[in-house]
Amino acid sequence: MSERHADPLARDAPVAGGPGTLAAAPPVRPHTEPITDVWSWTARKYRVRARLLLLLNLTLYAGLCVFIHWLHFARAFDFRWSAYLEPLRFWGPQTQNLTDFVLFPISVVQTPVYGIVLGLLLAATVAVPISVAILYRFSSALPFVAAVFVFAHTPWLSITLLGSCILAAVRPFRLSFRYASALVGLLPVLLYLYLATRGSPSVPSVSTSPELKLLLIGPWLLGILGACTMLALIIFIARVVNYRPDGVAPVMAVMFATPAVLFHMYVGVDELRYRLLEAEFGPRSARFEPVQDAANRILDLLHRWTQPGIDREPLRAALLTVWSAQPSELDALKRRILRPLVLELLTDRREAYDACRAFIADYPRSRYVPCVVYIQARALDTRMDERRLVGSEAQRELYTDFPHAQSEPAWINLVTQYPDSPLAVAGRLRLAQLRLRRGDADGALAELAAASAVPPRPPVPREPTMRRLLYSRPPEASLEFDPEPYLFEVERLRELILANRDDPRFGVAPLQALAQLDPHRPLYAAQLARLAETYAGGLLEDNLQVRRAAATRERELRAERLAACLARFPTGDAAPEALFQLADYELHQSGAADPQRRAAGLARLRTIIADYPHSAWARQAAELLRISEPRYHPRDAPAETP
Repeated sequence: MSERHADPLARDAPVAGGPGTLAAAPPVRPHTEPITDVWSWTARKYRVRARLLLLLNLTLYAGLCVFIHWLHFARAFDFRWSAYLEPLRFWGPQTQNLTDFVLFPISVVQTPVYGIVLGLLLAATVAVPISVAILYRFSSALPFVAAVFVFAHTPWLSITLLGSCILAAVRPFRLSFRYASALVGLLPVLLYLYLATRGSPSVPSVSTSPELKLLLIGPWLLGILGACTMLALIIFIARVVNYRPDGVAPVMAVMFATPAVLFHMYVGVDELRYRLLEAEFGPRSARFEPVQDAANRILDLLHRWTQPGIDREPLRAALLTVWSAQPSELDALKRRILRPLVLELLTDRREAYDACRAFIADYPRSRYVPCVVYIQARALDTRMDERRLVGSEAQRELYTDFPHAQSEPAWINLVTQYPDSPLAVAGRLRLAQLRLRRGDADGALAELAAASAVPPRPPVPREPTMRRLLYSRPPEASLEFDPEPYLFEVERLRELILANRDDPRFGVAPLQALAQLDPHRPLYAAQLARLAETYAGGLLEDNLQVRRAAATRERELRAERLAACLARFPTGDAAPEALFQLADYELHQSGAADPQRRAAGLARLRTIIADYPHSAWARQAAELLRISEPRYHPRDAPAETP
């Protein structure tokens, strides 16, 4: 026998002499050494088999690392230098943290089962290189460690696994008891998890809840327990099959497939795509954040148009000084700055529309389609308040409460295909506004009635209980959609139409003209004054005058005009709105310094509740009264509108 361990289980060969030999000499066995790992099988067929299966495992493991990178960035491959250098940085506010993996793009708070996927991914990522180092020797584990760096883009975990493999398989650290060596190899991983989950900016805001703490650390605890279990299973089976390569490699392959199968069964590619789309174009995204400080963007534009060497901080101070003063000579500059900001918003709207359309085309049966349609329609409705931008604060303020005609198909799609979604309330309101803008008062009332009939979904607690940890939250939960403001606007618009649509002189024309006015435009107050003059003596005149008074910038003048409206139209349907606006001013603007005004404001709120119990403003007054006067009891609140 030229190679040791060619076949340890082969039968003894007979002594030469043929079948007629009467006696046989005892068999001669070659000198053997104990089998300690896969490479102890030195026969060519075992060596070839070991190399092929090890290469197969390495390929599968590289795929697992690609899967890890894809889960976090939705890109399978990224070989840019920055993609490797950024994860190496462990200082500064943008430092990557393991908590980012459990909160973005898929959050374990929204989809707790995703934590199980992450835990099993960590278990397989850690257990495989350590087991390869023990069963195939240390040098065979180096390609697996490199795959973590190259494909998963987690350099610190790669360095940690290198240390783990050294402790588990290299003398003098390795132990005769293989599983004990594997457990020793997990010590650097424990240190890595401890350091990589500290200092995350996302943790303090949610760390008060024990359930949420468990959701954040649960995947890593599961990963360590899973790694211990996987190592025990791999080493045990390897010992049972006497370290044969064809008995060890399939067990490792099963470890790779488990988290990927769980992800596709219980989470899905559509959720990953949706979470990324929501983060990029959703209501809380950087592109569509309602209020942003535009000073830095203005500075960038000024630097582009002026010398690039100007110091930014003195220039910023000078800019804000002259900007708040609003001199006439700055009007042209402000218009020049406003133009690129508006173009940027239009570009963002187009990209949001295209991204939502692509998602709907790729995943038409996804449970996130209603949310995507809502994001699409809301993005099309987004506009910039030019008054706030050119005002003293230089803020980029966006609004969505004046629907754009281009969003109508998206809203129609939402309310017709998903009428039971809580988001349909927003769609019904926007369609009613658009219908009234075209003079269709009856169609607007039909949409408003349908909005009131949308079944409300039970509120989801911000801090889930233990029984809810394994259940995904409703799709719209991450949007933090609150239907109450929309329902208030539904009732307010419904009351406005019912009280003013049967004008004997002007018909529905005043309502249509009012619906066509954007409250955020600079000339809104002047347009209201023109409408009030055009439709003087009509049913809508009191509403036009009250809204004109409420649009006054000077607070004292606003209060005077509201009081004048109450004196002029004491019984008009706009009286509760005027009373509420005046009471809000008296409580918040002057109530703290003037007890008499505060008392007057509280009295006005009680008047609204008593005289207009079925008005939408009555519930607003009850809520404000509850906040302003703790003695007020909720049972005093008005009943729902029948």
